[in-house]
Amino acid sequence: MDRNTIQELERLVSRLSNDLAENFFQTIQVLSTMINFTERFYEGAHFRFVSEKSAELARLLGLNSEQVFEIKIAGLLHDIGKVGFIDSALHRFPHEMRPNEYKQYALHPELGREILKNHNGFSKIADIVYQHHEKLDGSGFPNNLKGNNIHPGALIIGVVDYYHNAVFKTKRDRNDGVDNRIVNTQSYLGTSKDKHASTLSFLHTKKGILYDKKVVDSFIAVVEMDRKKMGGKIVQRVPVNQIRPGMVFVESYYTSFGLLIAASGAEATADHVKALVRFAETGEIPHKVLVLADPEPENNKK
Repeated sequence: MDRNTIQELERLVSRLSNDLAENFFQTIQVLSTMINFTERFYEGAHFRFVSEKSAELARLLGLNSEQVFEIKIAGLLHDIGKVGFIDSALHRFPHEMRPNEYKQYALHPELGREILKNHNGFSKIADIVYQHHEKLDGSGFPNNLKGNNIHPGALIIGVVDYYHNAVFKTKRDRNDGVDNRIVNTQSYLGTSKDKHASTLSFLHTKKGILYDKKVVDSFIAVVEMDRKKMGGKIVQRVPVNQIRPGMVFVESYYTSFGLLIAASGAEATADHVKALVRFAETGEIPHKVLVLADPEPENNKK
């Protein structure tokens, strides 16, 4: 085989690899868009919070880059099995559900795995999604797994998922016209202060019993630092192409067809910026959005 043929084959393999990667990410975008419509009863984007914080924890706990990526995608898609659920199985907490509602709710890890396993690229991710409600002591579901039998990614997502549910889930549809805007950092921190404290207290008392100790300790350190950093931010109206990761959205921004692009209280990511720019260019959302951001340095004000 001559050198030109080898180079042509290398280019073909590279092109195929890029096409496969692009198809994979497009599939993720489609699935996450579906999940978006199950999250009307959260102050903030639940699946994005679980994804970002789970990946952050995975890195802190020393997992390799492939594991971090799998956990990040599993966090993004962990509730894919809830697509099509009735509202009462979406806005109620499990202990408030009627027997038929809880029965449906308890199926969502298995439904999620069934959806994801049909794609070869999601096989490991499907296992994490399937196990994200398992507990160390075997009291979780769907298989009452214990300890080391639970995937490390599922242990991480379980902690982050519990926290965001406890602090940011609401019985009110966030599309109901009620004004949920953040006025300033203190209003954001103040409205969630009690839930935040009681949730961290619960996680602390249950570490080593329901939740992995290292995961809980690392998560508490991360969210406490996040809140400390947020205390120094101010409300600003910023062009969408100047949004930076770490900024927090003050208002929720929807397209004309009801797709949530950025949720009030959610932390901006690189994916947010791409979506905001794209939809601002088509006139679906404003070109400037309200965010909590770091104050401008004094030497830049002159």
